[in-house]
Amino acid sequence: MIQKPVKLILSALAVLFFMLPVAVVAQDTPPPLAEAWVVTPKDGQSTELWKGLTAHMAFRSEHGDKREWQAYTPVLGDDLSRIAIRFCCFNWADQDTYNAEIDNADEINEHFKKHVAPHTATWTHYFESFDWENSHWVDGDQDYSLYAVTTFHLKPGQAAQFDAARDKMSQIALNQGWATDQRAWLWSETIGGKPQQSIIVPHVNYASMDRGDKSFYRFLTEHMSEAEASALLQEFAESSWTSDFQIWKHQEELSMDSDD
Repeated sequence: MIQKPVKLILSALAVLFFMLPVAVVAQDTPPPLAEAWVVTPKDGQSTELWKGLTAHMAFRSEHGDKREWQAYTPVLGDDLSRIAIRFCCFNWADQDTYNAEIDNADEINEHFKKHVAPHTATWTHYFESFDWENSHWVDGDQDYSLYAVTTFHLKPGQAAQFDAARDKMSQIALNQGWATDQRAWLWSETIGGKPQQSIIVPHVNYASMDRGDKSFYRFLTEHMSEAEASALLQEFAESSWTSDFQIWKHQEELSMDSDD
């Protein structure tokens, strides 16, 4: 019998691995980092922040910001006014170059202070590190609009156990036929704050979130015994305190022009 923690993680994995669009696999491995800001508007100023940020993104595009920042908003829960602004992908040295450029961009900075800052209550800043080796990201002609993100909050001292179980499951999926053009995922780790890792699954629309008939657990049992599959998932589940799930919607109006 599968124990309760394993049942919970099986449910999460089933959702994650079936929420997948059709696309073409990217040929080159991108750099490993992303930068993100999450902004919360002042009470009653969501509309003003949206308008100010829309104008500011257009201004940045026209005045030399080389990063094509993309904006996303959550669709689940009760805190829907947040806006995540994100750029991917780069190396650490690229960050030094960008910081030097933007620190000297007086026009951009002044425009931000005038049109965005007055409507902002809080900013959260963080970097993400991607594990491309254990991911199967797909890219191409499909226009993703939704990103399903499950974040695992790791127990102290359990990162190695989490990584080992994650890597083993991912390599089985990659090498034994689970990973296809219709099945994609990306593992990321937040840099800074409490230890947490996330799995990101892109979607063209809500229809692509329909679950298929075959569970990931059943797939695992085709390549190992049921006892081994249950033990692997148990190891994965026990390395985190909890997990949370969010769907982020890409907001083209708030984003800078991108050829991606």
